[in-house]
Amino acid sequence: MSMQHLPAPGRIRPGPWTQGLLTVLIAVAAVYLVTNHWLHILDALPYLWVVLMLSMHLFMHGGHGGHGGHGSSTHQGHGGQEAPGGGGGHVH
Repeated sequence: MSMQHLPAPGRIRPGPWTQGLLTVLIAVAAVYLVTNHWLHILDALPYLWVVLMLSMHLFMHGGHGGHGGHGSSTHQGHGGQEAPGGGGGHVH
């Protein structure tokens, strides 16, 4: 019996035409906003900066692999040896 890999029910994969159309639509909307609403964009820049920094700190810290929980304050690899790179200069 052969098992075919079918997409999950309810999940639709967009085709290349859909992705291209969405890209063009976003580009047109961006040009429209920049050309016709420049002063509103300038007014929103400080808030946009705050949102970008918060997003970066929330979503881009996923690569650390967790903090603590090993009973030691140093980052250690397998066998009790210190991981490559030391981890001593790791500051948040």
